[in-house]
Amino acid sequence: MSLDHENFAERRGLLAAQIARQRGELADAYRNLEKPIHYAEYGMRGFGFLRQNPWVFVAAPALVKLATTLFGLKTQKSKPSPSQRRSIETKPKGWKKHVVTLGQNGWRLYQLYRRIRTYLP
Repeated sequence: MSLDHENFAERRGLLAAQIARQRGELADAYRNLEKPIHYAEYGMRGFGFLRQNPWVFVAAPALVKLATTLFGLKTQKSKPSPSQRRSIETKPKGWKKHVVTLGQNGWRLYQLYRRIRTYLP
C-alpha cells in the first residue's frame, strides 16, 4: 500500500513539474504572439506621425547632410583619372570660382525662364 502512495506522490510531483513547465512555455508563446501586434502598433504610430508632420521628410535629409558635413563622414573619393585631373586643374579657385558658379547658375535660370515664359502671365 505504501508503495502505491510513493508512486502516486512521485507521479504527482512529475505531473506538477510538467504542468509548471508547460505554463511557462504557454506564457512565452503568448508573449511571442504579442510582439507582431506591438510592432504593427508602433509602425502605425510612426506613419501617423509622418502623415501629420510632413516637414520631417524635409528636415531629416537636411540634418543628415549637415551632420555629414560637420563631422566629415563623407567617404573619400578615389583618385581622379588624368583627364579629370586636367579639368580640375583648369577650374578657377578662390573668388573667381564663386563668380563662375554664380554665372553658371544665372545662365541655367535664364534658360529655364526662356522655356517657361510662355506659361507665365
